[in-house]
Amino acid sequence: MFDFGVLNLVNIPGTPSLVFSFYVLALLPWMAYRSSGRLRRQPGLLADGRVRRRVWRSTLLMLLLLLWLATVTGRGFGYDVFEAPQDLRGTVWRSALCLVVSLLLMVCSSLLRTAEQRREMFVYRLVPGDGGEWALKLLVAMVAGVAEEAVYRGVLLQILWYSLGSFVAAVAISAIAFALAHRQQGWQSMVLIVAIALLMHWLVQATGSLLGAMAAHTLYDVVAMFWISKQAQRDSVSAETVG
Repeated sequence: MFDFGVLNLVNIPGTPSLVFSFYVLALLPWMAYRSSGRLRRQPGLLADGRVRRRVWRSTLLMLLLLLWLATVTGRGFGYDVFEAPQDLRGTVWRSALCLVVSLLLMVCSSLLRTAEQRREMFVYRLVPGDGGEWALKLLVAMVAGVAEEAVYRGVLLQILWYSLGSFVAAVAISAIAFALAHRQQGWQSMVLIVAIALLMHWLVQATGSLLGAMAAHTLYDVVAMFWISKQAQRDSVSAETVG
C-alpha cells in the first residue's frame, strides 16, 4: 500500500509549475526520442534542404514557446529569468571561463570520434547548406541560448529545488532532462551535454543571474556551429581523397 506520509517529504508546487515541469521533464524528452527514432529509420532525411529548414523553423517556434512558458511560470512565483547580476566583472570572467571549458570539451568530444561517426551525427547532418539556412540556424542558436538557460538552469531548477528540498538533486535532474531533450544527438553527445549543463549551473549559482549563462550558451552554440561545419568539410574532403 502506498504510504501517503511520503508526500510530507516533498513540497507540491502550484498548477502552472506542475504543468511546466511535465512539459519539460516528460513531453520534451518523449518528442526527442520520437525524433531520434525517425532519424534512425530515415537516415537520409536531413539531406533535403527543405527538411532542414523545416526542422529549424519548428525548433525556433518550440524554443520561443519554452521561453514564454519559463518567463510566465517564473513570474508566477517571483522568479525573474532576466535578473541582472550584481557583480558584472565577476560574471564576465566566469562566463568566459565556462565558454572556453565548454568549447574545449566539445572539440575533444569531436576529435575522439572517427570521421564516419561524425558524419552520422544529427548536428553534422544539419549543417546549413546556404545563406538562408545559416541565418535561420544563427537565429535558432541565439534563441536557444536564452530559452534553454531560462528553462533548465532557471525555472525548472527552482521548481525542483522547492519540491525536493535538495539543490543537488534539482541540479542532477535538470542536467539529465537537458540531455534527454537532445536525445537525437546520441549518448556520447548527451554525456557532453550533461557536463556543460553542470558548468552552466555552477555559473548561475556563482553569479546569481542567468544572463552570463545565456551569453556563454549562445556563443557556444554559434562557435560550435561553425566548428562542425568546418569539420564536416574536412571529413568530406578526406573521404573523397581516400575514395
